[in-house]
Amino acid sequence: MRRLLILSLWLSLSSFYTPTYNLNDVYNVLKHLESNNNLRAIGDNGRAYGVLQIHKICVDDINRIYKTSYSHKQAFNEVHSKEMFFLYISHGIKMYYKKYSRLPNEEAIVRMWNGSIYNGYKKSSTERYYKKYKRIKRIIN
Repeated sequence: MRRLLILSLWLSLSSFYTPTYNLNDVYNVLKHLESNNNLRAIGDNGRAYGVLQIHKICVDDINRIYKTSYSHKQAFNEVHSKEMFFLYISHGIKMYYKKYSRLPNEEAIVRMWNGSIYNGYKKSSTERYYKKYKRIKRIIN
């Protein structure tokens, strides 16, 4: 059921969404940035789990928005981690589009992941994160 939700969400986004980047590629770079691709990583004083260093507040947000039932511990599973990333960022893309009548660029997506889909792309604290993202992207591509 979750996979069907993700697929339908992705298809609805793709009807108006032709980005200059690929979210799968963004995901792959973020795995290296967040945890050096370590599925068992725990960070932020025990609050961030898995390959993408997902916080419980992010999981709660996904469950609230999509009526899903992810647990924070599922962030240690790469399939669930990737699903949560796509669901969270897809919602961020929709909100961004609604607000600005344009799609977010890659920088905005990355900064949303770091600082929240609500205003992370505007926070000065996420600028350094995006610079690290670009460095890692150059290295692994």
